[in-house]
Amino acid sequence: MREWMHRTAVAFAFMTRLPVPWIELRDGDLGRASVLFPLVGLVMATGGVAARMVVEPLWGRATGSVVGVLTVVALTGAFHEDGLADSADGLWGGWAPEQRLAIMRDSRLGTYGTIALLGLFALRFALLVPAPLNTFAVAMVSGHVLGRASELVLVRLAPSLPGSSSSELAGAVRGRDAVVAGALTIVPIVVAAGALTVPLLLVALAVTVAGGHLFRRRLGGVTGDALGATTVVVEVSALATVLVWHGAGGSVG
Repeated sequence: MREWMHRTAVAFAFMTRLPVPWIELRDGDLGRASVLFPLVGLVMATGGVAARMVVEPLWGRATGSVVGVLTVVALTGAFHEDGLADSADGLWGGWAPEQRLAIMRDSRLGTYGTIALLGLFALRFALLVPAPLNTFAVAMVSGHVLGRASELVLVRLAPSLPGSSSSELAGAVRGRDAVVAGALTIVPIVVAAGALTVPLLLVALAVTVAGGHLFRRRLGGVTGDALGATTVVVEVSALATVLVWHGAGGSVG
């Protein structure tokens, strides 16, 4: 139990801005904690849903949805959004893998990164603002759980480049930990989305595989920024899947 508490603290300290007790980091801690990334996604989604539930009765559905989305961004410190921006700048701003990686390491925001962030938030708001609360909750849980779980898959599909946080995750989840990670991913999706579970899993896997191919071809492998970019793209893909299902008359939950 002490080991799992330590892993939980490491996972939340790494992926969120939530206050966690001070912990002494050991070699391999991030890799061992990565099994709990889907749980982090579930907690983040719960925070976003709770924010909408508080705001919507006061200022309406649209404002509640925007506040719900921004609550998750605040809780994570825009961790994955930063990875998306850096990846967009590097992937389309350089001519060779070494140049692209150098651009991604630059903290300045470029044109491609700006466009990627604007597109990301526009899609989030366009998809979620019209959604009733139940559909909003299903979409948030599905998107954030599957987004974090995609990182564990991506590091198995493409080599991790040296010196990046992705190298600490490569091969870390296996055996019993893989079962735990799978359960933490699938159970919340089944509870939230019901019959939509299989389509959601297939969409998330397809996006992750496509991301792995892109990063392998243009960078030679994956980095921490690549993981963050994949997380938010999988998230938005899951949001879109839930909203398509809802718009077609499918029940959610």
